[in-house]
Amino acid sequence: METIKAEVAEFQTVKDLKPLLGAQGPCLTIYLPLSSAPNQQGAKANALQWKELIRELQDRPATGEPQGRELIEGVQDLEALTGDTQFEGRSLVLLRSAEVFRLSQLDEQVPARAEIGPQFFIRPMLIELSRPKSFYILALSQKDVRVLHCTMRSSEEIQLPTGVATNFDEFTNNRKPDHTSINRTSAGPSSGSSKGVSGTWNTDREAKDEYLSHFFKQIDRGLGELLRGISDPVVLAGVEYELALYRTITSVPNVEKESVFGAPNGLKAGEMHARAIDALNRCQEIQIDEALGQYNHKVGGGASNRLNDVLKAANDGRVLTLFVSDSIEKIGKFDENTYAIKGRETGDPSDQELVNNAAVQTILHAGQVFVVPASKMPNGTPAAAIFRF
Repeated sequence: METIKAEVAEFQTVKDLKPLLGAQGPCLTIYLPLSSAPNQQGAKANALQWKELIRELQDRPATGEPQGRELIEGVQDLEALTGDTQFEGRSLVLLRSAEVFRLSQLDEQVPARAEIGPQFFIRPMLIELSRPKSFYILALSQKDVRVLHCTMRSSEEIQLPTGVATNFDEFTNNRKPDHTSINRTSAGPSSGSSKGVSGTWNTDREAKDEYLSHFFKQIDRGLGELLRGISDPVVLAGVEYELALYRTITSVPNVEKESVFGAPNGLKAGEMHARAIDALNRCQEIQIDEALGQYNHKVGGGASNRLNDVLKAANDGRVLTLFVSDSIEKIGKFDENTYAIKGRETGDPSDQELVNNAAVQTILHAGQVFVVPASKMPNGTPAAAIFRF
C-alpha cells in the first residue's frame, strides 16, 4: 500500500486532542523517541526503530483484521510520512485511523510504543499537554526590566509597549509618583534642636518604595497591554523583595504563584529559562495536590478510585476530574454498550488500556485530567475520579 505524508499537527493542550478522540476504531498510535545522533546517522536510527515498531504490530494476533492491517501497511515508511518536515522535539507521535492522520512532536522523550485498538493511546502525551508549552518571563530589575516569550526549548526577548520605562533611575528622573509624602513631619514637643518635630513620617526607604511601586505599576500596565487576549502564564524573576512588591500591585491575571528568585542579570545564559520551567512544574504539582485534596473530601460519595466506577462514570460524562497514574496500566475490555468490564488481557482486538479509555472519555466530555506520580495515587490505584454528580 502506498504511504502518504501525514498532516503535521501542533498540540498545545489536552483540549486540542478532543476533535480527534471521537474517531471510529481501529485507531493506530505510534510513539518514536528521536535519536540524538547527528544528520543521516540519526535519521537511519529513527527509521530502523520505526520499522521495528511496525514489525511488532504486525506480529500481534489482535491486528489481524483487515482494517488494522491496512492502517499499518500505510505507515511503514517513516521518511515518506514526514517528508521534508524538520522536527525539533525529542519524540514523534503518529495518530492514524480511517478519518485521522496526524503526526506531531513532543518536547520530552517518551518510550517507543505502538498500539492499535478501539481508541487512540494518548497517555504518554498527557503529562506534556497538561502543562503550558508557551509562557512568558517578566524579569524585574531596577536597571533593566525585560519580557521573554518562551517555549520549553527556547526564549526570545520581546519589547514592552512604547513609553514604558524599563530603568528605575530614568523613571524617577523623568516622572513623579501620583502623590508623595516624603519627609513629612508632625508637631511635637518644643525642646532642643528637634523643636516642633516628633519624627520623620516616611523614611528614605519608604520614599524609594513608593517610587518603585509606581515604576512597577507602569511596567504592569505595559505588560497587560502586551499580553491582552493571551492566556499563557507569566513567571516572575527577580530578587524576593521586589517580586513581593510587584505582586501587591499587579493586575495581570495569569501571573504564576511560583517565581525565579535571584537578580535576573546575574543568571547565566539559559539558567533563568530552566528555572522558570521548574517554577511552572512546581505550580503544576501544587495544582495536583489541591485537586487530590478535593478528592479526599469527596471520596465515598462524590469520588472513587475503583476502576469500574471510574470507567462507567467517564463514559457517562460524569467525571469532572480524573487522576491517572504516571506508570500503572490495566489491560482489559470495556463494552461501551453494556458497560461490562473484563479487567484482564484477552488477546482480542477489542482489548484496550482501560485507564486510557477513562482519559479519552473524560476529555471528550470536557473533564480535567491530571497525571499523578504512582506514589501519590489514592491507594496506589491506576485511576481515580471526582464526579460531577
